[in-house]
Amino acid sequence: MGPSSAWNRLRRALPYRDGAIPAGNPWHTLGLLVRRLGLVVLLLGLLRLVFWFLYRTSFGNVPPGQVPQVLLQGLRFDVATVVIWNAPLILLFLLPVRWRDSRAGRRVFRTGFMLINGLLLAVCCIDLIYFGFNHKRVGRDLLGQLGAGTRNLPSFLADHGWVAAVFILLLVVLWRAARGTPGHRPAPPRPWLEIPVALGVLGLCLLLGRGGWQYQGISPAHAADHVDVAFAPLVTNSAFTLVHSLGQPVVEQRHWFSQDELDRRMPLRYAIRRDPGDRKENVVLIIVESLGQEYLASLSGAPAYMPFLDSLAGHSLVFDRAFANAERSNKSFCAILAGIPSFTDEAFMNTPYAANRLDGLGTRMKQAGYATSFFHGGINGEYKFDSFSRAAGFDRYYGRDEYPDPAGYDGHWGIYDEEFLQFFADRLDREQVPFCSAVFTLSSHHPFLVPDKWKGRFPKGTQEIHESLGYADMALRRFFGRAARSPWYRNTLFVITGDHTFLYNAHPAWYMNAAGRFAVPILFFRPDGSLNGRDHAVAQHLDILPSILDITGFQGEVNTFGRSLFKRDREPYAVQYLNGQYQWISADRLLFFDGERATGLYAYRTDTLFHQDLTAAEPDTVTRLRERLEAVIQRHAWALDRNALLPPAPDGQP
Repeated sequence: MGPSSAWNRLRRALPYRDGAIPAGNPWHTLGLLVRRLGLVVLLLGLLRLVFWFLYRTSFGNVPPGQVPQVLLQGLRFDVATVVIWNAPLILLFLLPVRWRDSRAGRRVFRTGFMLINGLLLAVCCIDLIYFGFNHKRVGRDLLGQLGAGTRNLPSFLADHGWVAAVFILLLVVLWRAARGTPGHRPAPPRPWLEIPVALGVLGLCLLLGRGGWQYQGISPAHAADHVDVAFAPLVTNSAFTLVHSLGQPVVEQRHWFSQDELDRRMPLRYAIRRDPGDRKENVVLIIVESLGQEYLASLSGAPAYMPFLDSLAGHSLVFDRAFANAERSNKSFCAILAGIPSFTDEAFMNTPYAANRLDGLGTRMKQAGYATSFFHGGINGEYKFDSFSRAAGFDRYYGRDEYPDPAGYDGHWGIYDEEFLQFFADRLDREQVPFCSAVFTLSSHHPFLVPDKWKGRFPKGTQEIHESLGYADMALRRFFGRAARSPWYRNTLFVITGDHTFLYNAHPAWYMNAAGRFAVPILFFRPDGSLNGRDHAVAQHLDILPSILDITGFQGEVNTFGRSLFKRDREPYAVQYLNGQYQWISADRLLFFDGERATGLYAYRTDTLFHQDLTAAEPDTVTRLRERLEAVIQRHAWALDRNALLPPAPDGQP
């Protein structure tokens, strides 16, 4: 026997012949698993740094002592995310079966690895832009945006092509990692070794997937355990918040208070009594897309981008401490038209409660003898504005389909504001009086289109929205000019607000904190000048419905979480839910609450950057505000679960 034959016999006896590793070696399997999933964790960490850089002005200067916690807790969330998303692949990879190491098995793994983690990274890349519009990590609400998102994908790529480039680069890195599998020599599995290793790895993955040893698995609320609440979005990632929202009930029934105590703390029923000064007048509700307080010089003291509205505010009753209840149009829509708080990731019309009866503005105005109509120049069916407005009692809906001239279409969202508001005024001339009609503008929405004939006519300012706000302001000026020539104008109450604020780009510091990011104007205007001045009480979108009913002489009871702004019969407040945190805004304090405990108390009007947490210094204030907030949260869940947003009709009525 020659040397070559002896060498060949020795080679055949070696366990790792020609660099190949037998399928029965569990350490090789574990090494592949750790390397590939560890790469995804690394990519998530890099995306966090990109996210942090993009929104550095939003988060301000993170205290140096909290930077390590942001990164460490961020790693904790990233590891949990990767384990949760890749759970099917982990199970497949650890199975001690021969098929796993076959060519077909490796192909299945590579394909699954690319699909799962490609989608994971896509969600995080999308949120690099999406976060800028609502300042919250995505949840299941992202699924409701797919239709509009797909339709506007070309313009999105044109404006944010670098995001697509980043995503493609990440996919290339993933693909190279997925292909880097050493050759395998088929060998019988070794269950006596692989099964204990697999069970140990599964146990470790369960621990990592729940985020540690703590009593409950981590949730978005845990992001504020080790850093200030304002920095919680830096700790989480969008793939985690999306999956977490899919596994959660739409609303959780709470039991902080007995029914009697709840009725005392948060009575849903609200009686409205006619006053001698009330008069039956037409109502025109104008909701201006992305109209934050900062864009009115009369409220912010900043440069003016909407001179007409500033002028109108000088002849109106203005609530200058008013807040939206939500960060997105379709959620604010529900608060304004039906008084529904925004405590769900999805808008009310996209939840299982969408068929519940509503105490809508249109419903109540019809009971008082009003004709009702709703106008929105957008594509019919978009975000279910048409169906929800009808559920709120508005009998007629006018959208892009009802607008007679296709030339008015902006190519993205719907009809330009100037043309559509003129159409709105023309239609009001045909309405039976008294009427209650609402219009929702759209031109000051991304991509902030201004017709060619008006380009260069309005200040571009420092934010991409500024020019379109100037155009929207001009459209409103022309609408009021046209309406003033109509016989119904003199006997009309005009109510103007913004649906939410615009948070992309840089803003003055106060408008980036948790209160200022929801600050919108609420104006009540009568042409005869009988409503004017400033009211400094806290107001919110939930107050608009009862206020309109009150001032127009409605007589009866409604179910509402708000109050009439013309009375002092309920405590003024505003409430929001964002990034897993509830917040309660009172006259001079803002309380954060994660559903279990208070996580911060701030003097939001003076402590612009939220540097001083007053939780320890003002325990009585924390308790009082927390209990008020708990009552609203519990009442909201109770009302949705029992279909009790609309009060029962009096005996003998349908």
